[in-house]
Amino acid sequence: MAVETVETVETVEVIPLGTPELGMTRAEMLEYGSNMSGEAVTTVDTFYTLLFAYVIAMFIAGRLLTRMQYVIANIMYLLVMTITLFTHYELIRLTNSWIAYAGIHSAFADEFLWGTSALYATLVILSIWFGRKIRH
Repeated sequence: MAVETVETVETVEVIPLGTPELGMTRAEMLEYGSNMSGEAVTTVDTFYTLLFAYVIAMFIAGRLLTRMQYVIANIMYLLVMTITLFTHYELIRLTNSWIAYAGIHSAFADEFLWGTSALYATLVILSIWFGRKIRH
């Protein structure tokens, strides 16, 4: 006579660390935050490249520009810098959000965000002032 053995399999629910409603593990959230942080660093590189390109262009050719050329150059510069600054601001905000989802809270996150934004806006204003002084 043959004896049948029956195996019972229990199911175990795996709950991800972090925020389960997002369907991501904590490591995935930290990786996404790290990616956003890397993109923010790239926008800072773009910001400084544009800033110094403007300053050098104004130093070399500022006196030679007509009033209309000067106004158009400044409008284009301000539009591009505004987009760059807003992109940087949003990327840092997203970085802070994803890291907060993962359960890590920084005491200086908001101060860093506002501080760097104010610094970059001040640099743009100073570069416009420099271009105006060179022109006159």
